[in-house]
Amino acid sequence: MHWIKTLCVGASGLALFAATGCASFPRDVHDRLTESTGAKVTDNSTAYSPRLDCLLLAAEEDRPRIAVGEVGDLTGRFSSLEGTVATQGAALMVVSALARAGFPLAERLDTRVAQLELEYANSRLIGPDGEPTEDYRRVLAGSIAGSDYMVLGGITELNFNLHSGVTEARIGPVVGGRRHYAMTVGLDLRLVDITDLRVINVVSQSKVIRGHEIRAGVFEFIGDTTLDIGVGERVQEPIHTAIRTIVESAVFDLVSGLAGPAAQTCSAAGTANSGTPAPIQTLNSGENS
Repeated sequence: MHWIKTLCVGASGLALFAATGCASFPRDVHDRLTESTGAKVTDNSTAYSPRLDCLLLAAEEDRPRIAVGEVGDLTGRFSSLEGTVATQGAALMVVSALARAGFPLAERLDTRVAQLELEYANSRLIGPDGEPTEDYRRVLAGSIAGSDYMVLGGITELNFNLHSGVTEARIGPVVGGRRHYAMTVGLDLRLVDITDLRVINVVSQSKVIRGHEIRAGVFEFIGDTTLDIGVGERVQEPIHTAIRTIVESAVFDLVSGLAGPAAQTCSAAGTANSGTPAPIQTLNSGENS
């Protein structure tokens, strides 16, 4: 990690600090800070995002429309201090990954507003300006776009302290050391043909989250995300980042076969130092529609 020079704030400085303090920021974190607005908003990309971007560029005109169903947290992991440990938004991550890959989507996760609008329209209550009119919205047969496939699944693994250890070296009376820590998350997704409920494809992947000690008791995970292993509760940030990474990897493997022949070259895009994804499993002998 590249560090910039230490920033010291005295008691006469910002009122936010009651006593003199010093803080060091990683360079890329510092680059995202501005004087007036705080941290910048950045694109939420992972090492597998270039593969999805490649699928978008390889898009053909007649791609199937995909709906996303439940992709829940099935780990049962719960923190007494901060609630559920794994993200509850994996389904939204799947939606974002599919959109990034250029697939048309059908909304199925939250249709409450659409259903209410449909009820109002069916009662002839919706007009262009909210005023009484004969130009009310008509409810026509076939006016809602259907989906060709749906994606379902869940976060199925969350293993803490898969492996930890310490390396020590002694030079005379001085003892130095470096500790490391590893945990894993797992995700299972399936692609289902919406017309006959055939399971077309299944992807099961896991990711190791590795950390190393940057100072006593504090470990660095995935770039600049840190947590205190001694606390034992603050593990959400690296886990959530890892889940988004594995979601993008799994979505690519799940749907790249639907993206057309030009998409076959996308498996080599990005993912430096990210490992090799599992091959696509096709569960049906027939052709995918």
